[in-house]
Amino acid sequence: MPHLELTYLILFVAFVLPGAISMYIYGLLVPQGDHALKDRILEAVCFSLINFVLLFWLIEVLMREGFIGDHPALSWSIGVVSFLLAPAAWPVLLVMVLKVLALRRLVLFRAKTGWDHFFHNRQEGCFVVARLVDGKTVGGRYGRKSFASAYPNPGHIFIEELWEIGEDGAFTGNPLPGNEGIILRPGDYQYIRVIGG
Repeated sequence: MPHLELTYLILFVAFVLPGAISMYIYGLLVPQGDHALKDRILEAVCFSLINFVLLFWLIEVLMREGFIGDHPALSWSIGVVSFLLAPAAWPVLLVMVLKVLALRRLVLFRAKTGWDHFFHNRQEGCFVVARLVDGKTVGGRYGRKSFASAYPNPGHIFIEELWEIGEDGAFTGNPLPGNEGIILRPGDYQYIRVIGG
């Protein structure tokens, strides 16, 4: 393959692939709404540009005439680092930096809703009581096996362990035997009350 064509191919990959990978990883780390690809192109290009600027010294090595043919294993290693591993690492680093800045109150927290903020930052279990739309009350322990959905679809919750609730709405102290929890959708309940635990 002529050197000029190989250079263009490397530049094309450098400006397309890293941004797509970074955006995908960022979407796994931060709750995102559903967006069409055309709405995310600018963000993907920005991630690719940052990757290109930070790793230009490596990418430039790949573009040297004859380097890939003379050093195929090293070329593959540089390509994997430059176009796969580093782009996957940038969003993780960005989220870590934003978390530190948010804790210092220099930027807003990333959570899109109060629901996301509470359940995403939950370090230990708690007890929750849900007032159902039919007026009944259910509740139990929200622990490590429990799950709460995130933006853009908050409100779905899986409570891993149901407990008996007295007429006064307080827990009686006994988990219900033989239950595997309960799944609630936003339309199933009026509100959820959280009790530390």
